[in-house]
Amino acid sequence: MPQMPDLTDPRYLDEVGWFLYHEKYERDRFGGSYDAERLAYSRLLLNEVVGYLGRRPSWLESKTVVSVGCGCTGDLAAFPATVKIAIDPLLHLYQRLQMLVADEAGGGTLYLSLGAENLPLLDACADLVICRNSLDHMPDPGAVLGEVWRILRDDGAVFVSVDTGGEPTPDEPTVFSVDSLRALLAERFDVVTMTDNLPPHSVGRCGSRRVVARKKPNTSQSIDKEQILRAYEARLK
Repeated sequence: MPQMPDLTDPRYLDEVGWFLYHEKYERDRFGGSYDAERLAYSRLLLNEVVGYLGRRPSWLESKTVVSVGCGCTGDLAAFPATVKIAIDPLLHLYQRLQMLVADEAGGGTLYLSLGAENLPLLDACADLVICRNSLDHMPDPGAVLGEVWRILRDDGAVFVSVDTGGEPTPDEPTVFSVDSLRALLAERFDVVTMTDNLPPHSVGRCGSRRVVARKKPNTSQSIDKEQILRAYEARLK
């Protein structure tokens, strides 16, 4: 059973409260319902991501896409991917609040209500991982990027959209500079593109960057099947 967060903790209250506040008061860009607004943002994110990848949306139709730190914003709702996995430690609460967005394209989204530091997914299962406005919300983004690296296929890509500058807050404890962001990514990825400064996602940050990166080759030792089989056969004797 997923654990419900302690909403007396400002880290969780600020995260959940932001969505509730916008649901009630600040739907001023697209009008209509909050679901309609979040679907519109999903379409914008889709076009942004495939644009940075130099692809068309149809490229995703046979792909597996994972969104890390998705919130309840419907990140993948408009993505035409065959497999869509959304990960966020507060997803169970968002479900209980009836704030999840129905898919309008592709296969249905599988929601995993957990942190991204230890993902229950196999190695090399994802063609694309999206970290939209999430890395600076994580106390240990390096551990999360380690898991992103692990679940990406060798020819996969990660798309990062993250704020830089400002001061740490309860729900955004990590502050990146351009140099620290590039250095953290470079531990496991080759940065293909990084934009110049764009407007920030969050109030109090100085700007944001868009990054496309590819995983560096896997240099870890493979598991020796023959050794396991020999050990098992020895037990049979």
